Amino acid sequence: MNTENKYDYYEVLELNENATQHEIYKAYAKAKITYSAENTALSTVFSRDEARALRSLVEEAYAVLSNNDYRNIYEKRMLAAKSSSGVDISAHAIKAASDDMFQKTVLPVVNIEPTGAPIRNEEFEKEISEKKLWDGQDLKKVREYKKLSFDELTDITKINPWYIAALEDMNPAGLPVEVFVRGYVIQVAKALGLKEKIVADSYMQLFRKKIEN
Repeated sequence: MNTENKYDYYEVLELNENATQHEIYKAYAKAKITYSAENTALSTVFSRDEARALRSLVEEAYAVLSNNDYRNIYEKRMLAAKSSSGVDISAHAIKAASDDMFQKTVLPVVNIEPTGAPIRNEEFEKEISEKKLWDGQDLKKVREYKKLSFDELTDITKINPWYIAALEDMNPAGLPVEVFVRGYVIQVAKALGLKEKIVADSYMQLFRKKIEN
């Protein structure tokens, strides 16, 4: 790994700028093995502190490049950095910029009834309990039925509201690699009181088809 410019995250993971999310994950997995503390050959090249710093850098690179929102901000800042030395392109700065953008974004919020309690719809409840095929719009319908806004679902699941919106839209560009998407679907399904495995299995089947098309 060339660490002369430690914030060139594509270089850290030995990728080109057109890398897909799958390629990014594969490069990250390979780098984790290469710079693992269990790799005895590493100690012949780097000190313990240097090896620890390299592992941290790999994690930073993946955190930025595997998140499409972070990646877009990062690439814009990388371009700006070519003409200005004062542009901060560290992972911390990218996350802070993303958080700031989110705070300025108005997200749709479902109004809650004055009583604060959703009205139970027995027919819809039956449909939910028997449903075998789930997509993003189905998750949205249940969320709205249960009177949960994005922010409220975020409080329960700790998932970024942007990701929840992308899950409902089944938008691959707004989501990380598949393994994380499945984890998010499971968390959302659990929060909505759904059968997690059935929801996740069917959702991911449809999501993969969407990626392939």
